[in-house]
Amino acid sequence: MIGLGLCPSASADELQWSTPLGELPGENRDQALVVVLITNDVSTEWESGRVSRRASFAEKCWCGESFLRAVSDVPSGFFHPSAPVYWQHWPLGLPHVLTGGENVTGPGRCAVVVTDGFYRILEFFVGVPDRGELTALIGDAEDTRRWMRQHTKQPSEFTKQIADRNRQRINRLWKLELDQQLVAMGESSQQKVAGPIEEAERFTEEAKVRLSPLATQLQKVYLKDVQLRFGLTELSDFERLVILEQHSATRLAWTSVMAPFIAGADLRSVYEDLVEIVWDRKMMSLRRHEDDSASDDALDNWISRHGDQDPFAFEIQLPRLSRSGQRQRVPVSEVAERHGLGWKDLDSEIKEVPIRQVTTRELATWLTRHERRPIDVRRPSHARFLFFRSATDRPYPIRDGEPPARSITMIRQVKR
Repeated sequence: MIGLGLCPSASADELQWSTPLGELPGENRDQALVVVLITNDVSTEWESGRVSRRASFAEKCWCGESFLRAVSDVPSGFFHPSAPVYWQHWPLGLPHVLTGGENVTGPGRCAVVVTDGFYRILEFFVGVPDRGELTALIGDAEDTRRWMRQHTKQPSEFTKQIADRNRQRINRLWKLELDQQLVAMGESSQQKVAGPIEEAERFTEEAKVRLSPLATQLQKVYLKDVQLRFGLTELSDFERLVILEQHSATRLAWTSVMAPFIAGADLRSVYEDLVEIVWDRKMMSLRRHEDDSASDDALDNWISRHGDQDPFAFEIQLPRLSRSGQRQRVPVSEVAERHGLGWKDLDSEIKEVPIRQVTTRELATWLTRHERRPIDVRRPSHARFLFFRSATDRPYPIRDGEPPARSITMIRQVKR
């Protein structure tokens, strides 16, 4: 806990961040707020080349100076011992071992989430907040918490109150979309009553179920919106959009519509989906405090159950929006399909070897532990599978952007 309103000249290195995902003191948890700065920086946990059990408390942050300026502008009256504001930095960028051993030079990504002392989402913001925006965000979070407390048994009511407030900040196009989503929420709630906010796990699971279809629909509106506002047409223009999203105005309408429907959900359970939706990139999950060496051993134990000379594969899921059909595999000709060299043939072949879905954290930990060569899971296109001829062999990435014929031929040869 830090009263940053009293230290406007603090530097990013001097800022005392509390532990990501850490439990807050029980005596003031009911009144506390947590401001979570999420960036695509790489955690110092991975800097040494070995997985460190104790990540550095002061994480490096590409937008640290800008964020500090925003913090210094928050009135000191916002910080009170009985209602503290805790600050956390969640660096979720992929480490070198998953980017081919190279430093990632792409644009910085940033989001800010304000939660209550139980990590229930109150406000959501995409971009680096400037002077005044962070103050407004904290003020909005207090309003959201008050509405949540007034309607603990009827969460749809505080959803509507948040929507009514946010409606004043968006244009007609987004107002129509917000109203349509409220109608859809009402129709679904007639079939199944939403869980009360006190039932945190149930409430969060229901929010996660809504998240994917909601994000898919909002992405369509968002892309049309930015095409009109910024004249984006080519693929390179959408790479420029990443830079534009460093400014809050770019996704303000999108977040204004999204926020009412994720308010109250446990950030610890939804942050991976939420970040992948905004970034449309794989990210590195945080290490949870309950994780131990047994979780790191799970992948090794799975591999050891198969023969040392037997083939196996890891599957890496696409980012959330891409799973919904936004990104397709490279087309395959009819001739290739007739010869059994299409994507369906690949999926059929690889399912005949032991296959395990892995998270980016599991994969990075395993590669680091066994001093394996770095793999780029994103470039030149998403690596959907990593195929191993044997446990001692280097992985062969099977990518969505490359025709599957070569991979199919190799798998068939290994299986003979």
